[in-house]
Amino acid sequence: MTFSMKRLQAIINKEWKDSIRNPQILLMMGMPILFAFLFSRMGANGTTGDDMMILSFPILLALSMTGAFVLAMMVAEEKEKHTLRVLMLSPASTTEILMGKSFLTFVLTLIAVIASVAVSEVPEVSWGIPSLLILISLIMFIALGLIIGLMSRNVQESSIIGLPVLIIFVMGPMFAPMLDSEFMMSFVNYLPTQKFIDVMGSVSRGEAVGVMTKDLLICAGWMVISIAAAAAVYSRKRFDK
Repeated sequence: MTFSMKRLQAIINKEWKDSIRNPQILLMMGMPILFAFLFSRMGANGTTGDDMMILSFPILLALSMTGAFVLAMMVAEEKEKHTLRVLMLSPASTTEILMGKSFLTFVLTLIAVIASVAVSEVPEVSWGIPSLLILISLIMFIALGLIIGLMSRNVQESSIIGLPVLIIFVMGPMFAPMLDSEFMMSFVNYLPTQKFIDVMGSVSRGEAVGVMTKDLLICAGWMVISIAAAAAVYSRKRFDK
């Protein structure tokens, strides 16, 4: 089956019409922006390093809540209404369906990230490496969102299944140091979100790209694993009720 831009545009238009009628999506976009505004007032001395570290958490919230949860809700809603089966039986290919559903989430998440950066009033820094890192993390969270949505029978269940993702990936780096546990810190240190924070800190300190290479490769590895896992779950769960 050949790729069709018309079918892809039709799916994107459908997702757009569904999303603007869903207030939960607007809430998912708004919360990271609100946290960015609040966190920006927590900077110790307004230094670049402090602001960049504080900004990491709202960006991660935007990536997880908008990137993962919105897509999970959309996919779970399709399954709940039994329209995912209909969509899969349509002439649209698997690539068109996944790209159509992911595109809107991708755009909404970028808007949330850009708005979070804007309201935080972060001093000027080089955004080359952070932009690459945000892109890698966004693809990873979109893949996780697809997994959550396919594993959920309805929208409510997607929130229940997705909550551990938010706690582990986003809250883990924030609260693990408070537990004073070497095991927990060793685990958290390999989370992509912790590497995200580490890279943002390195950027704020003006360190060379070589210093961040290992952290970037770990994040890229998580992205590849997430995509592979999403493809495996999709092939097994796409027709489930």
